[in-house]
Amino acid sequence: MGISLNMKLTTLLPVIVAIVFGAGCKPAPAKDPSTPGTEIPEALKDEKSSSDFLTKTNPRGSMMDNIYDDLAKKDPTLQKLEEQLQHFNAGFPDSLKKFNEYANKSTAYYSSANESLNMLKDTVLRDQLRAVLADSKSKYMGKISRFSNLMTHIDSNHIKIEDYHTVLKVVTTLPVIEKYQDDAMPDITSTANLANEAQRLRAKTYQLVKKQGKN
Repeated sequence: MGISLNMKLTTLLPVIVAIVFGAGCKPAPAKDPSTPGTEIPEALKDEKSSSDFLTKTNPRGSMMDNIYDDLAKKDPTLQKLEEQLQHFNAGFPDSLKKFNEYANKSTAYYSSANESLNMLKDTVLRDQLRAVLADSKSKYMGKISRFSNLMTHIDSNHIKIEDYHTVLKVVTTLPVIEKYQDDAMPDITSTANLANEAQRLRAKTYQLVKKQGKN
């Protein structure tokens, strides 16, 4: 990764955390993965089998999530964010439950009332009642407009929070995996020897094919 992009990612991290928490929250600077003594996340340790480890620790089998979770446990800023996100997501349905129940009753009423008008034989009376119901529903929508506006903002911010959370995971874990790529690359000798052996066996096998073909 180029230096300029690294600088952009380093700048993005505190910005994204600030956006998620809202104005006035000042997150601590992210730890530099290149700092000596930085622990390797569990998912990247050599003694761990990637597939087995991911299956046991994360049903989604996400390497990024496992690296991030390990980092979050050791970083107070990330840990606090995860706690707040968990609290928000857990309380999300309950906070809207009463209004949803309230709104669902009115929605069900207008739906059933309009459906019942289909049984009226008098078309003039039917149209008059439909107009009455439409006017009533319009007034009802005005009554709940503050709720509707707030729920629109909640839904919009919820989507943004999830997006920012994903970006946060990427910019937090990317330096870690890049450091791992540099520090943990195995010696190439055994791979080169295997490649040479494969080359020799291919040539020998081909020679035997030609020899047998002449017989």
